[in-house]
Amino acid sequence: MTSREPGTVLDGKYEIVQRLGSGGMGEVHLVRHLHLQELRVVKILRQDLAADPSAQARFLREARLATQIKHPNVAILYDFSRLPDGSFYMVWEHIEGHDVGGHLRKHGPFPVPVAIQLGIQALRGLEAIHSTGVIHRDVSPDNLMITEDRRGQFRIKIIDLGLAKHLEPGATASMEITQVGMFMGKLQYCSPEQAATSNGETLDRRSDLYSFALVLYEMLVGLPPFESESQHGFIFKRLSEDPLPLVGRNPRVAVPVELDRVVRRGLERERDKRYNDAVVFIEALEKIGRALTGAETQEIPIARAAPPAAATTEGSSPGTAAAPSAPGSDPGSRPASGPTGDAASPSTPVSDAAPEPPRYRSSSELSRAERIDLLAQIERAGRRNQEGTQILGKAEVALAAGQLAEARELLGQIELSNPRAAGVEAFRWRLQQVEEQAAAQRRTAETEQVLAGYLQRRQLPLARLALETLLELSPGHPRRAELEGALERLARDLEQQKRAEKALEAGRAALAQGDFRAARRELEVIVRNDTASQPGARAEAFRAELAAAERAQRQGSEVEERRKRLEQALATRQVAEAERELEQLSGLEVTRVTLDAYRAQLEEVRSASTAKARTAEFERRYKLLFDAEDWYGAREIAREMERDLPGHPRAGEMFAEVDRREAGHRRQQTVAQGIQQIETFIAQKDAPKAEMALRILLQMDPDNKNRKRLEKAVRGLAGR
Repeated sequence: MTSREPGTVLDGKYEIVQRLGSGGMGEVHLVRHLHLQELRVVKILRQDLAADPSAQARFLREARLATQIKHPNVAILYDFSRLPDGSFYMVWEHIEGHDVGGHLRKHGPFPVPVAIQLGIQALRGLEAIHSTGVIHRDVSPDNLMITEDRRGQFRIKIIDLGLAKHLEPGATASMEITQVGMFMGKLQYCSPEQAATSNGETLDRRSDLYSFALVLYEMLVGLPPFESESQHGFIFKRLSEDPLPLVGRNPRVAVPVELDRVVRRGLERERDKRYNDAVVFIEALEKIGRALTGAETQEIPIARAAPPAAATTEGSSPGTAAAPSAPGSDPGSRPASGPTGDAASPSTPVSDAAPEPPRYRSSSELSRAERIDLLAQIERAGRRNQEGTQILGKAEVALAAGQLAEARELLGQIELSNPRAAGVEAFRWRLQQVEEQAAAQRRTAETEQVLAGYLQRRQLPLARLALETLLELSPGHPRRAELEGALERLARDLEQQKRAEKALEAGRAALAQGDFRAARRELEVIVRNDTASQPGARAEAFRAELAAAERAQRQGSEVEERRKRLEQALATRQVAEAERELEQLSGLEVTRVTLDAYRAQLEEVRSASTAKARTAEFERRYKLLFDAEDWYGAREIAREMERDLPGHPRAGEMFAEVDRREAGHRRQQTVAQGIQQIETFIAQKDAPKAEMALRILLQMDPDNKNRKRLEKAVRGLAGR
């Protein structure tokens, strides 16, 4: 058993009952909560998207947005987690029922009051979504589920927040095309700003309200507000055409004129003309709903009574006006009660023969109350006919003046008050012909204008779509060849532009690798194919980049050479040479950090050179005094150097040399004096003093060169 077969338990608590289907993001299964014994719906992120960070982010966003919305007309999210195989899943409320799209496909349009009430509920759900700062972006019949509450009343619920998005600044109104070109949201139900790929508009709640108005339109008449044989046609027509009126869209459905106005306001191409929010839309629908619920009962004509078994009643005449039959009455049905209150017996057998034609009663046979009622109806009918004739006259004037909106509004008034008035059908047909002709001309002109804009902005896919739509509207368009030629030229230009862009990319890659020869080859390709809105601009830009790169290479070589010279001069302490190289280097493209580092090194070398010169001067003066055995003067030189060159080791060395030399000099003097004294004692023949003086001398200078001579002389005195 695979991990997705019926009977499998997900995450230890959700038993799969059946697979419901799959969508762009994941698989959908009906499951049973093992502990609560409740049916729910599990949506599992598809295996091929489980490792895609962007898909995971969208799936998680759907769950996070759903948790913010709590409303009876929005599906409930119960759980969100991750399976052991790494797949994310979310658990939704199970809605027993069917979606609006399924109902339309199976049963056709909803009754007008039901469509209004369900529409109000859907708008309440949208208001709950919008109040959290979120737009749905995928309002469609398939995402509106219809179920029944405990009282058996229909309730609508909005599902699938997979494309919902926060109303953040900078969110563009594009179609959001995926990498494989798939439209994010259903083409047939997107708003004009959602379908327009290049106008840079930001989507807001009015986009959802437009999509809902499209759905409500279909709920009312079972047909879309635009006629098209393709989805592309639906997209383009909502960008360039007004929706078809609800009134008369489906001959089997009677739509009030005011309801037509309400829905078509929701379908305005310019969103500033639509309802600002769901609340205003709700109020408009509630007003229509109240009007339908509280409408006065229409007048029912007096029923015709079957005559007695004989022929006509006395006093009747062929010219006498007969009472009209009740709606749905059958001439062959059992006769109704007459003025006297008599009626045919229910037990009277019905003959198989064809019933006799009914005999109409004359006014003399009517009761006083019936005559008064009949006269009142005739009076009201006359007034309605007169009013209808007057309104029809105004409509004729409006039609002749080309004021089609006013003519349509006046026709609506007649249809509400007296739909069977003389001349209404003929006028309706003429108005429809004029409207269709005007609409065709307007659509053709608007399509031409849109096509021109797409050609000017070099938007080839939309230009093709616009031309296709234009030729559908006007197959024999006088500028067909010209427009097709412009489209072909645009296609060629864009193909050349692609080649130029590809060459530009390859050229920049060659520049990055330092291959200037290859870069120049790509420049030639760019020059031949650069057909952008400013021909040659791309080539000029890349030529400048190439020149800058070559210049940078030359400067780089020069910079490297001068850096070597500068570093050599610094190493050999050639201050003047280092200063010249540093000045030349600062005029090239070298970073400030590098220049500052070289300046610091030069300053160190310069300081070291200055210190060396000062040291040499101090050495010269010191040597003169030292050689002259001017120990005081030599120490003064050392002190001066210590003050002028703090920290220089030579000053301390000078002090030490002077101390050693002075101590040695004094010792030599003392030794010389001792030798002289010993020689004096020897000359005086004073052996004890001479011997004592010799011992002192040998203690001071054991290796004295006169030691043997003096010891012999002293021993000679002692032996004598």
